[in-house]
Amino acid sequence: MSRPLVLFDLTRLLSATGRAAPTGIERVEYHYAKWLAAHSGMDVRFVATVGRSVSLVPEGSVAAFLDRQSSTWSQGSDGFSATTAINNVNSFLAGEFAPPAPQLAHLSPEERHQRQRARAADNPSPSVLRSWAQQMAATWAHDPLAPVLRRARGRQPVLYLRASSDKLENPVPFENLKALGAKMAVMTHDTIPLDYPEFVRPKAADLCAARTRTMARLADGIIANSHYSAARLEPLLGPNRPRIAVAHLGVDEPVTNADLPPLVDEPFFLIVSTIEARKNHSLLLKLWRRMVDEMGTATPKLVIAGKRGWEAHMPIAILDRARDLAPYVYEAGAVPDEALHLLRRRARAVLMPSFVEGFGLPVTEALAVDTPVIASDIPVFREIASEACELLDPLDGPAWRKAICDYADARSPRLAAARERARRFEPPTWRGHFDNVQVLVDDLVPSPVTLGQRTRRVLGSAALLGQQGAAKLPRPTDRGRTV
Repeated sequence: MSRPLVLFDLTRLLSATGRAAPTGIERVEYHYAKWLAAHSGMDVRFVATVGRSVSLVPEGSVAAFLDRQSSTWSQGSDGFSATTAINNVNSFLAGEFAPPAPQLAHLSPEERHQRQRARAADNPSPSVLRSWAQQMAATWAHDPLAPVLRRARGRQPVLYLRASSDKLENPVPFENLKALGAKMAVMTHDTIPLDYPEFVRPKAADLCAARTRTMARLADGIIANSHYSAARLEPLLGPNRPRIAVAHLGVDEPVTNADLPPLVDEPFFLIVSTIEARKNHSLLLKLWRRMVDEMGTATPKLVIAGKRGWEAHMPIAILDRARDLAPYVYEAGAVPDEALHLLRRRARAVLMPSFVEGFGLPVTEALAVDTPVIASDIPVFREIASEACELLDPLDGPAWRKAICDYADARSPRLAAARERARRFEPPTWRGHFDNVQVLVDDLVPSPVTLGQRTRRVLGSAALLGQQGAAKLPRPTDRGRTV
């Protein structure tokens, strides 16, 4: 038996070509692509879903694409670099006029122009975004996949792997893959559209339901980013559900750039998130309005790093119209990674008042650089960082205000305790994540090496049981758990 053939779907990442700031899902897909590109134990080919088919991305083109994308995320794009982002924040911290962050700066120039044309035509419909994504995927992936699968039949096991549920609403391409003998594994990030439809775009719940049905029917394995996400998904998969492996998301290595200007020495709080309803920016903005009224110039400062999203009319209205907040709250936009890492390290605390999350990378990313975190008391935060950050009810405004005011005081024992908790935190790693994913992959498409290792484990276990009678073998850790 040959090495397994792994087909990794890059559709989501290709559709983000040139963007200066990725979504969390795009960042995860990037890490999967890097892991697989360097994997010697599998025969890896990259593909993309275009229309009703899955097509091959030309070999040799992916490495340069990933390097170029990483550089863009780190340094920014034309008109909004990491240096510009820090200069803007410095102006805000120094009490000077801070330029408003360009709202489309995170997009590639081509996609930005397309959206601007749609807005000028009074037609900012979702079809514009879909057409852009389809164009980019089709530009990259145009070689037929079926001949590769036919050659592999009987010679090597085949696994189709994707790091998001995008495109699964149309099951036809994946039915075709299964008919040609491929196994299928999908990473799921959350079921928020089904659990909390009020927080997402109209029709998003129907879309999520259709994608979940495809996973339940066609997937052989599912990777969940948390036990919380797995628990929410399991009841939706039916009695013959696929195997679910839980693997916490890793934390990126901190990016340092000596060429960035130093931050002004002024304390500030930071929230890293797209501005959308479930992230609960409204709580913070209402608290800051109250603090400005009652504390005046003693009000601490808040930096919001993230683009504007959906179902967030109230916080966006406050940001646009509440001019009294401008000296104390700054909307920094989709900040490039190099600038974001600097802000994260220097923040007094990172705030995360979300109503619901599938994982919550900003929490672990902040704790990984010893920055305190005040976050919502929700199940997934209790799972990933309960002992490392301060958890508060996302509706308890007075408790959040008290915590923020205490942390704003550099001499506060509460702040000192929070910093000590952050220093003790051991962040999850991408290596650990992929160790757990590898266990699932080996179960679905075993290689000769895997089979040999499995045989040795079975023989060793039999010998151990022979020596110890009914002694129990050690169980795998929760991080590698398959449910």
